[in-house]
Amino acid sequence: MPSRKKVRLIHTSDTHLGDLAGHPRSAKALESVVGSVARLGGDVLLMVGDVFDNDRISDDVLEYFLAQMARLEVPAVVLPGNHDLLDANSLYDRAPFRNKPANLHIISQNDGEAITLKDLTLDLWGRAMLSHTPQFRPLEGMPPKNSGRWLVAMAHGHFHVEGDIDVRSSPIYPEEVAGATCDYLALGHWDRHFDASQGDVVAAYSGSPLEPVGRSGEVGVTVVDLDPVGGVKFQRVAVDNIA
Repeated sequence: MPSRKKVRLIHTSDTHLGDLAGHPRSAKALESVVGSVARLGGDVLLMVGDVFDNDRISDDVLEYFLAQMARLEVPAVVLPGNHDLLDANSLYDRAPFRNKPANLHIISQNDGEAITLKDLTLDLWGRAMLSHTPQFRPLEGMPPKNSGRWLVAMAHGHFHVEGDIDVRSSPIYPEEVAGATCDYLALGHWDRHFDASQGDVVAAYSGSPLEPVGRSGEVGVTVVDLDPVGGVKFQRVAVDNIA
């Protein structure tokens, strides 16, 4: 089997494009994220759900997003979340996405889909959300790892911290993370950066580019290094804010 390469992921989520009331600076924040990928030496951009705020936004917003993805010289992988569901009304099925740039990959199977980037010795897996309910389990059906490639799972849902007794939609439990087969679990749904690692499995919420709305104007991403020798490490990194 070929040996795994060093890979750097730029992980983000929850940009909520099209929501001018709750996330008025999200478009500029996305531009900052896209612009940072090359500067940070990223090999892949991961966008883990809620790229868009709802399925009623205009085609202009979709076209703007696609233009931003076309700026990248590396692959971008999108996982639909609870605000941009992959259901019968999915905006990912609308006309602008029929001409998406070749570097943009969208997880498009509700029961799980793997995308292989052979040059990077990297497999990316996730479940596109059909409905945001307690019955939807984002980690269910994760495939076994290929020893010659990295396996990075993408999941959009609520991580149950200690003492959390509420019934939540799209739950992710600590024991599921600990038993996951992936090398890194890229999480979305929370707007703050959070280390959700369990056991030997490294997992993190990237947080939205601006983290909690109103907290600060600093744009950030989670930089993840997959190193065959040094292992898997991540950190939140501030990027230039063009807003």
